[in-house]
Amino acid sequence: MSLLYYVFGLFVAGPVIEWGIHYAIHRPPPLVYHKNHHLAYYKKDPIYEIWVIPVIYFLYLLGCYIAALGFAKYTVVHNLIHYFPGLFPKLTRHHEIHHENPKVNFAVSATFPDTFFNTRSKYFPSELKKI
Repeated sequence: MSLLYYVFGLFVAGPVIEWGIHYAIHRPPPLVYHKNHHLAYYKKDPIYEIWVIPVIYFLYLLGCYIAALGFAKYTVVHNLIHYFPGLFPKLTRHHEIHHENPKVNFAVSATFPDTFFNTRSKYFPSELKKI
């Protein structure tokens, strides 16, 4: 496989697929696990994304290397923005807005899918009240 194939898969197709999965998770009825993730955010409890480890391994065993790398990239970025928010301040803000308003900002490792699908908000709900 060429390097361009992996770059496209990880940084273009991957975030769009990530957006789609996250968007679907928020459709009624929301998944209990994901609802608990949002509750843990408000309670400032640790949020561990360990469920993806067997998924990554399974995808790897199937030979779906780009999908496995994409899940790994999502997991690393998601954990970093929760535990080290200063590393990616724009992504952190984007994701924190999602936690306050779960109807927007479904992408985690990039913001362009939300722009493309018109689900992006650059403002927290409290900031919108001031505008």
